[in-house]
Amino acid sequence: MRSQSTPGPFLRPVRVTITIPYNAYQSLVERSNHQGRSLSNLAAYLLETSLEALQPNEHQQSRSEGMDVFQRRN
Repeated sequence: MRSQSTPGPFLRPVRVTITIPYNAYQSLVERSNHQGRSLSNLAAYLLETSLEALQPNEHQQSRSEGMDVFQRRN
């Protein structure tokens, strides 16, 4: 069986749980209702577009910093 972190031919969505401030939650609910989409779909869209908006080298730097922390733990 393949681990979820190992990419295969098709990447499947991954379910995560996060804690956000109540005001952010209310804003997401209102926006999702206004747009006629689910809260989950809107949150995923906003996360994805904000990550894509990062400069390529900024995104690459944050990934390498995360790997450094991961490698130090192991």
